[in-house]
Formats: sequence, C-alpha cells, structure tokens
Amino acid sequence: MRRQLDVDLKYYSSNDVGLFDEVAHRLKMAGKQLFDKPTALFDAIRKAGLSALWVPSSRRIMIDQEVPHPKHRWIEGHEIGHSLIPWHREFLFGDDGVTLDPACHATVEAEANFASARLLFLQERFGAEARDCDLGFDTIKMMAKRYGNTLTSTFWRIIEDREPDRPVFGMMTAHPRHPSIGRGDNGATVRYFIRSKAFRDQFAKFSAEDGYAVIEKYATARKRGPIFEETDIIANDRDEPCEFYFESFCNSYSLLTVGSFVSPRAIIV
Repeated sequence: MRRQLDVDLKYYSSNDVGLFDEVAHRLKMAGKQLFDKPTALFDAIRKAGLSALWVPSSRRIMIDQEVPHPKHRWIEGHEIGHSLIPWHREFLFGDDGVTLDPACHATVEAEANFASARLLFLQERFGAEARDCDLGFDTIKMMAKRYGNTLTSTFWRIIEDREPDRPVFGMMTAHPRHPSIGRGDNGATVRYFIRSKAFRDQFAKFSAEDGYAVIEKYATARKRGPIFEETDIIANDRDEPCEFYFESFCNSYSLLTVGSFVSPRAIIV
C-alpha cells in the first residue's frame, strides 16, 4: 500500500535532529510556518503522546523507534488512513479552535483507526473467517498469526467484527493480583472497554467498572497465559438476568478478558 501511494517511512528519536529539522521546515498551514525549529516539533510530539505522525507535505510516515516492532504494522495502517482521507490534511498540527476540539480529534483518530482495521483485516474477510471458529483465545491467537497482526488488535476486531448481533464485550485492564501489569495512564485499571453493537444496544447500563469487578472476582495469581474461565450473570437494560461466559488471558503486558452472551437465565419464582 505504501508503494502504491508513494509514501515514505522513517523512524525518529529525540536525537535525530537532522530528520526533525527537515520535517519542521516542511510543516505549514495556510502558508504559515508551524514550527520554527526541530526541537519545537519534537516537544509537540512528546506533549501529544504521539508514537507516529503523517507528514502530508513530504508524504512521509514517521514512527518512534522506541515503539515495539509488532505495533508498527497497525501504526502504518493508521497513518495511511490519515493520508487517504482528504480532510485530515487540514487538521494535522493545526492550532485553530476547531482542530483543538477534543471531539474533532477523536473523530479524526477513529477514522484513521477504521481505515487501518479495514486494510489489515481485509474488510469483511476477517469477520467471516472468525465466525467459522469458536470465540476464545485459541481463535484470537490463530487469527493473529494468520493475518500477521498483534494479539491486542486481533482481540479488538474479534469483539467488534466477528458477530455484531451477539452481545460480546472485551476489556484490556490491569491484573488485579499484579498491579505492575496492564495499568493505563495515571494508574487506571481499565485501559479499553470494547463492545459489540448488540452489547451496546442491550447492555448500555453495564459499565467498565462493572466488568472489572467481574475480573477482580475471578482472576487467579498467574502472570501469563490463561487466567480464568467462568460463567456469571449480567442483567440487560430490561433487568433480565443473562448468563455470560468469561475468559481471561494475560500476555504479560495487559490482561485481556472477553465476556460473551450464552443465554437468558430463567427466573425461578
């Protein structure tokens, strides 16, 4: 895809002043220079917490060389998404009120993530193949290897794309028994709460905190590999009890947990 789009790929570090100098002088908006020196560009990247960026003027993707190599494939797809969507060009490194609106930033990033997912998981093909397999971490690991993507990105796509009409949710969290594993910014226990369309529609009252409470209830002390498999009850938005199957797996960086709908639970009077 990069060859077809004539997109260059470079890696950067805080010591790569020459590369930052070249890029800083190319970045303009409405004819005005955005950065007067390479260190200002690096400071902006560090402040924004960026691991990569798309430079439209030179058609270049720049990736922080400190980012683990397995993540580069997703990052490239994400930045290619920025390059393909015409209106993103005007919103990169901008400083006007619209650009700084968090809702605008979230929309831009969501669109680039969508483009990356459609590219790396071959549009509808991934979901169709995943539906031929059981929902679980054996399938997630197999599909990650088949498509050449990370375990976490494959986990995300399994939750959203495999069976949208089935209530399923996934969580990337800290390990309740090992606080050094999986905590997010500022020590957050929940990093991502991923839900299928059916789960969002039918279980809107169920929060990330509710999900983490289930994980705390069942998590074993293992640091890597399978952590637990259990069934528990979740009430839907009509307060009807439903049985869910939970499976949790730790890759030593984060705890990945999937909860999938099994059946309504009959109310015994």
